[in-house]
Amino acid sequence: MLSVSVMNVIYIIINLLILFALMKIFLFKRVDKVLEERKAEIENATNEMNTKSEEAEKIKAEYNEKLRGIDAQKEQVLSESRTKAYEEYDKIISDAKSEASSILADARKNAEMESQREKDAYTAELTDIVLDAASKISASNHTKEEDLELYDKFIKAAKK
Repeated sequence: MLSVSVMNVIYIIINLLILFALMKIFLFKRVDKVLEERKAEIENATNEMNTKSEEAEKIKAEYNEKLRGIDAQKEQVLSESRTKAYEEYDKIISDAKSEASSILADARKNAEMESQREKDAYTAELTDIVLDAASKISASNHTKEEDLELYDKFIKAAKK
C-alpha cells in the first residue's frame, strides 16, 4: 500500500527542486542560449536582406537613370543624323540642279550654234540658187512668160 509520509513528500520536493535547478543550469540555459543565437542570426539575416534590398533598389534606380540618359543620347544622335541627312540631301539636290542648269545652258548654246550653222548653210545654198537663177536670167533674152516659168522652177528647186 501506499503510505504518504511527510519525509517522503519533503524528499520528493527536494528532488524536484534539485532536478529543476539542474535542468535550469544545464538544459534551459543552453536551450535559451541556442534560441538567442538563432534569434540573433535571424535578425542579422533580416538586416542584411534589408540592406541588400536597399542596395538593389539604389542600383535599379541608377540603372533606370542611365537608361533615360541613353534614350536621351539616342534621340540626340538620331536628331543630329536626320539634320545631317537633310543637309546632305539639300546639297545633293542643289548640286544636281546647278549641274542640270549647266547642262541645259550648254545644250541651248549647242542648239543655237547648230541653228546658226544650218541658217548659214541655208543662206549659202539660197545664195547659190539666186546666183544661178540670176546668171540664167542675164544669159538669156527673156520675156514675161519665161520669167514666170523661171520663177516657178526656182520655187520648185527651193522646196526640194
